[in-house]
Amino acid sequence: MTKISSVVGFLTKCALLCSALLLLSSLQSISTPVHAWLSSFPLALAGIGFAVLQIRLRPTRGILLQRLLLSAAFILWAVDQLLPPGRVATLIGDAVISAYVLDLYWMIEQEARRDSVD
Repeated sequence: MTKISSVVGFLTKCALLCSALLLLSSLQSISTPVHAWLSSFPLALAGIGFAVLQIRLRPTRGILLQRLLLSAAFILWAVDQLLPPGRVATLIGDAVISAYVLDLYWMIEQEARRDSVD
């Protein structure tokens, strides 16, 4: 389990560091391409780290698919940050929004089922 922790821990710490750099970059005037990369990195690292964790933890197939969808949403959002405005970026942005809404729906349904059992 320590190997899982080290890989996932490294990825999530890098994501946090990139997030801090992103916030600091907002205080400075930096170029748009640099900002796009700074906003993309933490999303991609968090998505990849969460996917690696889920694959290693081996939850049930349904839970794994739900969690991988959330990971994919983060990774797609990272890609979206790097795309120029246009149809493809809009489509990917819409897919990310739909994935987040679906993931929240599943969480709400699970909590509602858990609440009705208690």
